Amino acid sequence: MPTGSMVFLVFTGVVTFAVLLQTIILLAFAVTAKAAQRKIMEQADRLQEEVHTIVEASANLMETVEDIAPRVRAITENVQKATETLRQQVDYIDGVVKDVTGKTRHQVTRIDGMVTDTLDGVARGARTIQDNVMAPLRQIGGWMNTIRTTLDLLRGGGERRTERRNTRSYDDM
Repeated sequence: MPTGSMVFLVFTGVVTFAVLLQTIILLAFAVTAKAAQRKIMEQADRLQEEVHTIVEASANLMETVEDIAPRVRAITENVQKATETLRQQVDYIDGVVKDVTGKTRHQVTRIDGMVTDTLDGVARGARTIQDNVMAPLRQIGGWMNTIRTTLDLLRGGGERRTERRNTRSYDDM
């Protein structure tokens, strides 16, 4: 096998392995980011329920106690700001997850193309080897058989050996 073809096959294998490893890592990041998003959304929902409860309690408290109304309003505003900030962070994480998912899809498409190109190259290489190596070997085998038969005939008694060899297949040689 020519050295250039061997180098090409090794390089193609290494590149394929590296791309597959990169895809696996990107998929792991996507799965981790999706799990983190789910946890944050659950926490945001719980926080929103808690905030809702606090807002209801503060409304009742404002009706009964007018002197602490400014404090309750401040608490409510802070909780509202915290909820908005948390919502913004959740939206940011959602954008990151979408970005990672898009990049992962792009990488998977690239990998599919690379694998297809690699398999096509391997098929072409195998065909080249078959055409350029195996065909001449078969011809050499035929010539060797012709030379043996000719030598047997020249030595005499070749008819018996020729008949035996003619019954043998090329695989027996």
